[in-house]
Amino acid sequence: MKRIGALLCALWLLAGCALAEDPAQTDIAALMARQVSSNCVLRGQLTAELSEKTPFFASDALWETLRSWAADTALETTYIFSRAGQTLGNSQASLYLKRGEETLSTLRLSGRGEEWEIFGDPTGDQVWILPRQTELLLRDKYLTLPGWGQALLRGMGALEASLNAPEEGQWPALYRFLTAAATQDDEWRHAFEICLKPYTEQVSAWLQERSRVYLVRGGDALTTGSEVRLDGDALAEEALTLLNMFYNDRVMLSLLRPLMTKLEAEAYLEPGMQILFESVLRNMRLPGEFVLDRRYDAEGELDRLEAAFPLPGGIILHWSQAGSVNILRLETPGFAAEISLTGSLENGLSGAFSLKTDRTYSGKYQWTASMQPVYEDEDENGRSRRQNGDMSLIIQPDAGQDFPAMTLTAALTARSGLQTDQSAHWNLELDWQELGGGAYAHIALKTRTGAPIQQVEAAGTRVDLTALSPSERRTLLEEAAENLNGVH
Repeated sequence: MKRIGALLCALWLLAGCALAEDPAQTDIAALMARQVSSNCVLRGQLTAELSEKTPFFASDALWETLRSWAADTALETTYIFSRAGQTLGNSQASLYLKRGEETLSTLRLSGRGEEWEIFGDPTGDQVWILPRQTELLLRDKYLTLPGWGQALLRGMGALEASLNAPEEGQWPALYRFLTAAATQDDEWRHAFEICLKPYTEQVSAWLQERSRVYLVRGGDALTTGSEVRLDGDALAEEALTLLNMFYNDRVMLSLLRPLMTKLEAEAYLEPGMQILFESVLRNMRLPGEFVLDRRYDAEGELDRLEAAFPLPGGIILHWSQAGSVNILRLETPGFAAEISLTGSLENGLSGAFSLKTDRTYSGKYQWTASMQPVYEDEDENGRSRRQNGDMSLIIQPDAGQDFPAMTLTAALTARSGLQTDQSAHWNLELDWQELGGGAYAHIALKTRTGAPIQQVEAAGTRVDLTALSPSERRTLLEEAAENLNGVH
């Protein structure tokens, strides 16, 4: 854990906290996000239709079980977030497993203050308790789509830290801190960017000093190249320089300290810890060299790039770029994955892929996706908005592979009234098909917003999941799965 902590600290000093921009308010998904954060209920229904034929990746028994679950069955959900009076900040997500009009099982996740309450048919007479993070839910007047994403990210970080809290003498992980830092407001991010500038300038100057410029002759043309090649010792020395800057940077330390728990701050921010990190970095062994090789054309534009990033644990990341072709490769002991990308997100991507473990899978793919703008319509019922989108993925195996060619398509349809307080709908149809008349799966998701609904209060024996051991929590989940399986 100390080694991972040292690496995360170094990465943190070299990375910013860029967050997604708020989508246009006319986007129907963004409209629904705003409505849900203002007392509207979000309703959803998920259904699936599976073929009689078994797909290549599943056994007959497993596929038949999935088909029996999917037949005439729907998973329905409601979500409500309160902005009203004494219930301000309370939320509830309810899941209903239904066959026809009959409700087979119900499970609810309720947010009450600083706690999550999980209760329903699968938990029996128990109410499971987990810690809840509410700061981002109530920071703004309403939540945008990125706002909901930030709240989920920070909540997951806080939950992971609670479920896997370090015991006495254990090294604290940084997941909770990183999710908190990544979801701070604009003022904090601006201050962090200012603090980070000396570190990025240091790294830039360090790389520049170690760059080797060379000439490349191709025919009658003479072009240039630039190469940086560094072993683990050189990387460790620069990391030590950054750590020394960090532990003497009072402004940076004062900016990060409020985001850490006492245990985290003692492990990562106290100057006395510098000696420990120095020892970890000096003894760290990497599986290869850091390489950054760039070649330029006769006009001085980048023509080709090759990069390799070695990481602890025998992991190496490779990235190459030549014209419009990018190739990404991940290597670990006993595993390698590679994908090439040609084209753009706007016009579609294509390329090849391979995966090597104890077996090798390889093939080619084509991917396209588009999202239309919002259009306004007018009919006898008044004015409304609509928005459509689609996606298509075609996978073709290489010769000799034992998996079939297949397609994955998605069709999105969204509509809403012209006013922001009118109901909105967002539906997705997802189809997977083995080409040549093979197996298929059709999944449909329908969502809509509506008027507020009453939240249900929990009843039962309270069980704090954070106070249980991993094996005890696993036992509870197995019992819940048995309860759910028994109603089908």
